Amino acid sequence: MTATTSLSPEAAELAARHRLGALEGTFAPKRLGKPTFALYIFTLVNLLVAFVIPALVFFWWLRRTPNFSRKQAAKRLYLFENGVIVHPQFGDGMVAVRWDSIRLYQEITQVIINDAPGPIKYAYSVVAPGVTGTTITEFYDRPETWGPWMQEAVVRAQGPAVLESILEGETINFGGFKVSRTGMATTGNGHLAWPDVGEIHVKAGRVCVMKTGESSPWSSAAVGDIANFYVFLTIAEILCRQLRTVPFRRVPTARSAEPGPGGGKRRRTRRRPERQ
Repeated sequence: MTATTSLSPEAAELAARHRLGALEGTFAPKRLGKPTFALYIFTLVNLLVAFVIPALVFFWWLRRTPNFSRKQAAKRLYLFENGVIVHPQFGDGMVAVRWDSIRLYQEITQVIINDAPGPIKYAYSVVAPGVTGTTITEFYDRPETWGPWMQEAVVRAQGPAVLESILEGETINFGGFKVSRTGMATTGNGHLAWPDVGEIHVKAGRVCVMKTGESSPWSSAAVGDIANFYVFLTIAEILCRQLRTVPFRRVPTARSAEPGPGGGKRRRTRRRPERQ
């Protein structure tokens, strides 16, 4: 994360127009480590010597990284009190969205190669009035910091109003689940009253809702299908605790969508052994 005072003139104008408030954090693109950078240079030089066209294609691919492109290196992710401004990894321009109008979808995946943990991929898709197709990824450094930061900011901005609407009788569609004052509902499993919700936990990239007294999930949905994931979990916990007569259990979720024993999904791949 860079100094929070570093703000480009274009970003400052956007922030003022959307009334985003004080700048709280700035994140730069993640640069390649020295060993990886040296390997890419070595590969590029060798390709230039033997195969010019593949070398040019490889160099074009390298231009996506901040190490090989000043344009990419200049991009920033700005987090404000009331919203976010981001330069998309691909393309020009910036996108500004307020926390109180955003629908944020997250998908965190870790590749397992021959049973060994591989790289973690982060994708936060932003949907808002006039904004579609914007995704913030691990292109920006420290996604384990700015990802939960954004989700928690959405909870602060939208949580109280969403809870008030539900208590007044409105049903809120989070994508994978619909939440109302009386309980939760899904398309395939019908309605589950809050007193019957025994536990909500996240496992292998899915949100599992357990019915009291049952060992299998009443219903589950991919974390990536749930809009404003942290808002959904917060509201569900509040309503469960208010309307249940027995203790409700929710697995801690501040980092529960991260890959791990109870978190984000893992994709397994196996490499074939080389022929001797």
